[in-house]
Amino acid sequence: MLKRSWLPALVTTVFVTVGTGCGDECVDQFDCRDKGTPPAGQAYACVENKCELRTLTPTPEEDAGTGTDAGTDAGTTTDAGTGTDAGTTTDAGTETDAGTGSACTPACTLTQVCNPTTLTCEDSGPAVTDTSAQIAAFKAAAGTTYDPALPVNGAFVTYVKPEVGADVAGFFLQAEANGPAMFVVAPVGTVQVGDRVELNVTGATVLSGVNKAASSYTDLKVVSSGHPVRNLNTATPAGLVVDRSSAPTTELLDKADTYFATIARMSGTLNGGSSASGSGHVAFTLRTGGINNANLKLRVTETVAAGLGLVDSCAVTLGAGPIWKFTSAATPPVTTVQPSAYYATDLTGVTCPAPTLVSAIGTSLTEVKVSFSRPISAASLTDVPAQFTFTNGIQAQSATVSGKDVLVTTSAQTGGADYAVSVASSVKDTVGGAITIPNTAAFKGFRTAAVLRLTEVQPSAATPANLDLLELQVISAGTTGGIQVQQDVTTTVLLATLPDVLVAEGDIIVVHLNGTVDSETTAKNQFPTSSNAANYDTAWDFKGATANLPFSSRVVVVRDALGQIQDAVPFGRSTTTAPGTFPGSLQAIQAAGQWLPADCGGVLPCTATTTPTAQDVSADWTTLPSSGATPASNSIRRIGATDTNTKADWAVGAPSWGVANP
Repeated sequence: MLKRSWLPALVTTVFVTVGTGCGDECVDQFDCRDKGTPPAGQAYACVENKCELRTLTPTPEEDAGTGTDAGTDAGTTTDAGTGTDAGTTTDAGTETDAGTGSACTPACTLTQVCNPTTLTCEDSGPAVTDTSAQIAAFKAAAGTTYDPALPVNGAFVTYVKPEVGADVAGFFLQAEANGPAMFVVAPVGTVQVGDRVELNVTGATVLSGVNKAASSYTDLKVVSSGHPVRNLNTATPAGLVVDRSSAPTTELLDKADTYFATIARMSGTLNGGSSASGSGHVAFTLRTGGINNANLKLRVTETVAAGLGLVDSCAVTLGAGPIWKFTSAATPPVTTVQPSAYYATDLTGVTCPAPTLVSAIGTSLTEVKVSFSRPISAASLTDVPAQFTFTNGIQAQSATVSGKDVLVTTSAQTGGADYAVSVASSVKDTVGGAITIPNTAAFKGFRTAAVLRLTEVQPSAATPANLDLLELQVISAGTTGGIQVQQDVTTTVLLATLPDVLVAEGDIIVVHLNGTVDSETTAKNQFPTSSNAANYDTAWDFKGATANLPFSSRVVVVRDALGQIQDAVPFGRSTTTAPGTFPGSLQAIQAAGQWLPADCGGVLPCTATTTPTAQDVSADWTTLPSSGATPASNSIRRIGATDTNTKADWAVGAPSWGVANP
């Protein structure tokens, strides 16, 4: 650990020594450079004006993540968040290491720094109990402006959080392992993990409804850096990370305010699927050794969740992450404790259900999109021709990975011919899981893809099973294989993957969410209305996903097999608050040229406070039935043959399922 305030003094000393003719052998270690390169593991130090060899044997810290790494680095000035880093995109560590120690032997404690001249550990600031008292005073202070300012001296930076969605960037401060701790709003790069700082807080704000954070301050100074804050509090030297994996509900959930903003390690299993947790974030119920309660959530960015393929039953360890909390507006209010990860390297030891092969589709006469249940590691594709083998005479040549999809370049296919692809177990997901059975999928040689347009929607179908309906019209003939209908853009929910059916221009397709009848693939009346009352003999009836389309402000998107948008429509409900993901999803389809206006009075994203608002520019389905709808109930549908990509194309009225709209 290096005390930064010594740097100017060291430079000055060098200049003075060079300019004098003193008889002493040295003033500091820089004067010992003429001794040559010291032996490995040793360095020259200036002791009583004489150059002496000192042995360098820094003691490694205990890891704050897994036994191998997951936190010994916590970031470097050149790293910024790669495999061994557990810090932030900018740095998250210190110039030296963020905790592995310095040239001092034994390694300095959390509150000490190593004097590079004497190679001895020295105190770097005030007593941590005094700093904790100052943090507690800030948290207890009334109001949001402070004159005189509230000092916080000697706090350690434990985590640097980037701006994601509506969440502001900033850093977390703490002095003792059990807290208290606080959050300071600031741009990434202001400080680094392991810094010891002092500042005077002049203003505060409230985040997530109840969480007090410092929003303005003066006299920020980094007193020293490289403190081993990411070490466990039981390590040598001890850090600030406490393993809360065994903490019971009565300790962690019932004392959310006490542990808010503290840095923690937690291991557990994701229990259930993800849920939206603010713009750009998702949350999973985390079941640990001490808690099995829906109010303990692992909160991560959408990017982290997608990159690691986090799903129900994944086992994870949060090596060192801040504890956030969210309190609902319900009566009585419910508080959710949220250990958080903003970087993939925050999570270690991730094990998830093994990946399987889901589907394959020819996207050109020399390309096949192979889709898996989990995101695939590009690094595992070491011998594509051997790892992806095809029947009927075609061969794999190369491959490109995009999330759960692998686009395989092949030798020439025959359009419409029958093929199958098998994938070797050497192909792995992003957390190291090997492909398992089913690992084979059939497909047909490439044929021209159909182009579809969304024409009618019913999000409030009656129970049981939430049989919501979507209608599509064929604008250009071709195959529907691999076309997907999705809800939203920023946090996507799959509503349907269409089967491989050759459709004609003008054909109508009705998608039955939670459908109980198989998709029609040979004729529109393959499963006739006479024996399947929910079907329409004038349309292709396709079975959708096991999902429902929520009756709130949502975006419905149609994508081709390569993921390109064919159509997209935002639907707004003015009587409820829009989900946090709605503005971002609306902005995405505006940017893709699928919706107008392209902005809201020159502002993006469109929100509830812009002019016009996000609701104002969306197709308005507010007057649809709020629940219990039947196929005979009003739907929202297109009212003209021309697609202007505006709300004027849509209106609520009598349904026209299975036939072209008026």
